[in-house]
Amino acid sequence: MSDSDPHLDAIRQQFTKQADAYVRMRQTTDERGLQGLVGLSGVQPQHRVLDVACGPGFLTMTFAARCAEAIGVDATPHFLELARAEAAARSLHNIEFRLGNAEQLGFPDESFDVVACRAAFHHFPNPDKVLQEMKRLARRSGRVVLADMLASEDPAQAAYHNRVERLCDPTHVRALAASEFEALFAAAGLEVIFAPTVPLDYDLDEWMDHGGPSAAAAREIQQLMEDSVEVDRSGLRVRREQGRLRFSHTGVVFVLQPADAL
Repeated sequence: MSDSDPHLDAIRQQFTKQADAYVRMRQTTDERGLQGLVGLSGVQPQHRVLDVACGPGFLTMTFAARCAEAIGVDATPHFLELARAEAAARSLHNIEFRLGNAEQLGFPDESFDVVACRAAFHHFPNPDKVLQEMKRLARRSGRVVLADMLASEDPAQAAYHNRVERLCDPTHVRALAASEFEALFAAAGLEVIFAPTVPLDYDLDEWMDHGGPSAAAAREIQQLMEDSVEVDRSGLRVRREQGRLRFSHTGVVFVLQPADAL
């Protein structure tokens, strides 16, 4: 994926348009979740950390408070502007945000003790290339941390889930099942140290706000989710609570190490 790739251009347009809504999402700024992810990484005060597809930089800033240097890279300039402003407001001086492509990050081999990516792998058309790049940049004694949602292992449920996601945000490529992640890790020469999961609960209307679908797409999403209440067609545990549709992603944090380091 080159810097002029149509999908990357679409991501820039989508997240520039929806940046304010994205930043308001509870899951984006959830301090408990951010601190938990950083804790799982095993980061130490002397470490250097890279946050891939950092978005508005909340994970990068959480790392920066606990390490020697943190660098966030993202393809959307507006996200980087927001991240730099927030880092300055927090008086963080060991942090840097750079414009870049997740498939070609440009740092020397084994530059970082921790290489992380949160809530972005479902946007990558070539997740294998991004993972290989992350592994290249991690020291042999370091860790790769990947947090994202999981799709169902049932192909029909996974296809239904991904259809809903793409209607909300057309830059969504595909949520992967756990077995698909495991195959990517094996191909990249990474081994899982641990992989805790957590339900991520959403109100449907609030969730749609982050993607900004058209009125027609929003109606289609509403109907698809209604149709998944009685029979779970999506693997998203769709339910009605106090008259509102709610659902849950299965969030996962994969903490990985180069296989030859074990």
